[in-house]
Amino acid sequence: MGDKKTILFPSLLFAILFLLITITGYFQISIIEKNIENLLRGEGEIVYTHIRREIDINMEYLDLLERSPTIITPNFLNAMISDEAILEDLYNLFSAMQTVDAGKIPLSNFAVIDPNGNVIFKKGDFTIPPASLSTLLTKRQDTVLKMPTHKDSTLVMGMWVKGRIIFFSIDRQEMDALRKKFIIKDILEREEQRFNVVGIRIYDERGSPYLTVTGEKANTFVLSKPLDSRFLPGYRMEVFVSKKLADDTLQRTTFSFVIILIFLALSGAISTFAIFILERRHAKKMEEMEKELALKERLVSLGRLASGMAHEIRNPLNAISLSVQRLKREFSPAAEKRQEYNQFLDIVRSELARVDRIVEEFLLSTKANIPFSQEKLYTIVEEVIMIIREKAASRNVDIRNNIHTDIIMESQRDRLKQAFYNIIVNGVEAIQTSGVIELFTEKHGNTVDVVIRDSGGGIKEEEKDKIFEYYFTTKDKGMGLGLPISYIIIKDHNGDIKVNSEEGAGTTFVITLPLKQPVEEKGSKNG
Repeated sequence: MGDKKTILFPSLLFAILFLLITITGYFQISIIEKNIENLLRGEGEIVYTHIRREIDINMEYLDLLERSPTIITPNFLNAMISDEAILEDLYNLFSAMQTVDAGKIPLSNFAVIDPNGNVIFKKGDFTIPPASLSTLLTKRQDTVLKMPTHKDSTLVMGMWVKGRIIFFSIDRQEMDALRKKFIIKDILEREEQRFNVVGIRIYDERGSPYLTVTGEKANTFVLSKPLDSRFLPGYRMEVFVSKKLADDTLQRTTFSFVIILIFLALSGAISTFAIFILERRHAKKMEEMEKELALKERLVSLGRLASGMAHEIRNPLNAISLSVQRLKREFSPAAEKRQEYNQFLDIVRSELARVDRIVEEFLLSTKANIPFSQEKLYTIVEEVIMIIREKAASRNVDIRNNIHTDIIMESQRDRLKQAFYNIIVNGVEAIQTSGVIELFTEKHGNTVDVVIRDSGGGIKEEEKDKIFEYYFTTKDKGMGLGLPISYIIIKDHNGDIKVNSEEGAGTTFVITLPLKQPVEEKGSKNG
């Protein structure tokens, strides 16, 4: 009996201890699972909040562009890039199409035509431009494109795709929907890289999938919430957060509780420490996330700050320039160092002039509120040519001003001069030895086309779409600001600028400007 008691007591004690440890371990694991779920939910909430904010910001900006197309900022160039990406996606979609399947093509109007000009398939009611079709059938071009205008907001594109001709038409409403979807897709693709997010899906108001950016969905935590965006009413979003790291942590913790059977105190300390480390890592990630969001919000005001800084830079520049002039005029070094001294001062003055010119160009590009006035177009261009003529003569470049002398238009004189200056100087620098730059006008009702044609080396095909981007340049010197600034100034005049160029055959810029500015536009600029 004593032996039984001796065996039973330790066994009972062990059983009780084992049961207590098991119960404790069960509750510990349940708490850890709940904490991990809260951590995963927190990650999903951060991504959800950021996506919703990004969608609202981008959709509000897109809506602003649609309602006020005369507002031009550097981000407007990005909107054009998104249009190119949309057309590229459509091209890839048509290229991957084996048979005509209208359900896979997200367009209301498109047609498939064989090489003989016969329509194989047509969806929607739109007219195929005969001239464009003839251009493609004769293979003078592989692609034709009609951009939207004020009178006709429809984009029409035709192209050769795998031995067939595809024509499609996109009206403004459909293009807006495609832009919106592209922007949201871009946001989702960026956000998928955050934390442990492996997928994001958005459903429309009918509950059908609208956009999906997802990878491996196995072993994930899913946060599903209404999107709550005024631009996407009734939409719902799911965020898939990977549980791999959480499961690894849970497995390690479970193993620790097995060790608790022998070392209860030690395993409890290890599990507590594991939770502490996990929460600490998550807190650090959240802190980094908040810093990133704060930085992104501050970037919105950089444009205004840069303009103010440009004004402040000019004051010390002027002081330095005056000091250099005084040094050259009043200070005379020893004869053996005089030439080197003068060369040094000339270099300083040249660099000061270059910085001042950059500041001046930047300031002119931001002064959209300068009043409009009646100006002779010929006089504006002639004043620009007078400034450039010496530089052009040094390169044997003849500038011919054939602008009509009777054209009077409403313009911001100094800004428009800056726009013409940048384009003409660009043409002078493109001519290697000798050549001609010709300027002439073509009047069309209430608008005038200013044509600037040079005989330089032309622009490479792959560089045409980049010349109006900030900081893009093919020259050894320069910052790539001239043409983008000209682009913004022309757009602020409710105008447009197009470039036609062929490598080795020169470049032609066609600048379309209204003779009179809209009343509301003049009011907003002057105000």
